[in-house]
Amino acid sequence: MQITVASVVQVIEIIGQDLTGPDKKALAMDLISNFYDKSFTIVDIPVVPTIMESIIHKYVKTFLMILVSSSIDATVTIFRNTGVFLKKYS
Repeated sequence: MQITVASVVQVIEIIGQDLTGPDKKALAMDLISNFYDKSFTIVDIPVVPTIMESIIHKYVKTFLMILVSSSIDATVTIFRNTGVFLKKYS
C-alpha cells in the first residue's frame, strides 16, 4: 500500500502542478479507490459465502481508505522534508 501511495503522490505532484493540495489528495484517493475496486474486489475469500464477500470487501475498503488518507498526508510531509518535493516560492 505504501509503495502505491508514494507512486501516486509523486505522479500527481509532477502532472498536477495546477491543482491545489486538497485537489491532489482527492485525486490520489480516487485513483487508489478505483485501483482497489478493480483489483481486490475480485479476490475470492475462502470459506466465506459469496453474498458475504461484498460486505467484507466494503468494510476492508473503508478501513483501507482511512489508512490511505493518513498515508498520503505522511508521504507528502516526508517528501517535502527530505527534498523530494521542492518548496514553491513566489
